[in-house]
Amino acid sequence: MKYKFIEDSDIIEFVEKHLHLSYSTEKEVGEFFKELKNIKGINFLEFISEMGIELKNNRKHDTVKFLKIIREYRNPIMNKAMNKVKGLSNSIKSKGLTVEVPKNLEGDTLTLTWTIRSEEDVDKVMSHLEKKKEDMKSLITAIKCGG
Repeated sequence: MKYKFIEDSDIIEFVEKHLHLSYSTEKEVGEFFKELKNIKGINFLEFISEMGIELKNNRKHDTVKFLKIIREYRNPIMNKAMNKVKGLSNSIKSKGLTVEVPKNLEGDTLTLTWTIRSEEDVDKVMSHLEKKKEDMKSLITAIKCGG
């Protein structure tokens, strides 16, 4: 396979053996390792060794895991903020109620969407929202503060 953003043969060998990259994720991986080498002087094999990356021979799972590792390495502060927001939003969710936050925390709103099928659902949602009031306040604060 021909790669547009990946030039290093070690990376190509690794990708072809373990991962399934789309065009955008190929670009992300290629740019990440180019920056890592140019800025920190760390090559691909050093990074793999340093991070102790263990893959399970499941290309889809391994790709998600690998991308998560490089994203955390590249943006540790954003990753920590997103994990906090994700935890808070998951604590608010319930059956029929979804929580949406701005992508990359680039915004200041929280969107709640609920599906109501009966009068009983109205009571359930209102009760749930009342119980989760403090979590929603914490979530909106986290969103506005970038985590």
